[in-house]
Amino acid sequence: MKNLMLLNIRKRWVVALLFLLLCFFGYYSWKQLSIEAYPDIADVTSQVVTQVPGLAAEEVEQQITIPLERAINGLPGMHIMRSKSTFGLSMITIVFEDGIEDYWSRQRVQERLNEVELPFGAVLVQ
Repeated sequence: MKNLMLLNIRKRWVVALLFLLLCFFGYYSWKQLSIEAYPDIADVTSQVVTQVPGLAAEEVEQQITIPLERAINGLPGMHIMRSKSTFGLSMITIVFEDGIEDYWSRQRVQERLNEVELPFGAVLVQ
């Protein structure tokens, strides 16, 4: 330990230069960091909402929710699919795996939804 300290004292310019290089590298690395005030840690989700005025919850389930679920089922990267049917309203929530991009997932859902024939008066919102 004594020899290390003596070497640092004898070669103080080298130690000071190394210290300055380390400070500049640290400052450069700090400036390159992307900092967000509130990072988004939520899973990538897409929600499909369909409004059909005048249909009971059971009819919405049979005519809207089940055909949409069948079309969406098997989507690449899909982790969980949840659905809820109420009076005149069908809601399907699709949760994707980590690493899936939001735009990519929405595009795949839209492609699948374009294939489904819905009853007259059904308004599909994604």
